[in-house]
Amino acid sequence: MTERRKITDPDVLKGLAQPLRRQLYRLLCQLGPATAGALAKRTESDPGLVSYHLRELGRTGYIEEAPELARDRRERWWRAVPGSTSWSHLDFTDPESRAIADTVKAQMVADQLERLRTYERERDSWPVEWVEAATSTEGGLRLTPDELRAMSEELQEVLIRWSHVGKGGVDDGREHVFMFLHAFPERP
Repeated sequence: MTERRKITDPDVLKGLAQPLRRQLYRLLCQLGPATAGALAKRTESDPGLVSYHLRELGRTGYIEEAPELARDRRERWWRAVPGSTSWSHLDFTDPESRAIADTVKAQMVADQLERLRTYERERDSWPVEWVEAATSTEGGLRLTPDELRAMSEELQEVLIRWSHVGKGGVDDGREHVFMFLHAFPERP
């Protein structure tokens, strides 16, 4: 099973508060190891700025150096640390850390929705088998907090199980698939 790291330190959570950092982290998760130069080209950002944000992501434990990939001492490769992260607003109780948690959560939700909008705009550019396989669903349930927690844990296990399937080669017919899920109480 993939290791899950629970974030309780606001400084570590703050590592994802910057939009370019989140983008760099996502690219390393999706594409695998890369250099600052390659990521700068991919994001159309200044290489020095990208290097800074990679060091910050490394300092907060989201990524690590991959020295075995370097061709010389000057070349620095980075990779995402295996596993996933989780955090709860309940772990950030003082006003400053709560503000960090609120900011990161709002940015994550905005990113998720923007990625969905991008797919919807570009949907017709995908082969029909991908369009047919993509899914969007919603539902309303009546659950207790314990039942919601149990359902959430089951869904996390499904994601973990399927994350191991896609560990094949680059040309194996797979594409990166983004999935996001929010389950929360709602007052009618």
